[in-house]
Amino acid sequence: MSDQKKDYEVGYAKPPKSGQFKKGQSGNAKGRPKGAKGVRASLKRELNSKITVREGNREVRISKAEAMAKQLMANGLKGDKQAQMAILKLDLELFSAETDGAETEMATEEPKPVDYDILRDFFADEPATEEPACEDEGEHLRHWEMADGES
Repeated sequence: MSDQKKDYEVGYAKPPKSGQFKKGQSGNAKGRPKGAKGVRASLKRELNSKITVREGNREVRISKAEAMAKQLMANGLKGDKQAQMAILKLDLELFSAETDGAETEMATEEPKPVDYDILRDFFADEPATEEPACEDEGEHLRHWEMADGES
């Protein structure tokens, strides 16, 4: 054996010279090819690609993601329960990420007496005959009562 091999001690974090990478050689020669990006990138690229769809009498170029959203919404509006549930789930995910402090403060605000009057009238079989909780609301109710009598 040569002196170089005798001086090098093999052990923890010291692999044998025969197992070490050669100078100028990659450590992962058969690794991921440069063109391969993964499933997530492929899906994102595909959803962003444009297609031509017909809306009424005209043709429009939109992304596939937008076309899917339009189709999901159309199915939901036709009464498809699965589509409606998917829209509501997406709606919660999208809008809960966008909420800021101002919107959460509005949600915790106590309802006003006029709100209770509106809800009571909405769920009642007969319209309310008592005076509304707020003065402005009386004018609105008279307006609606007159509109109902005309039809």
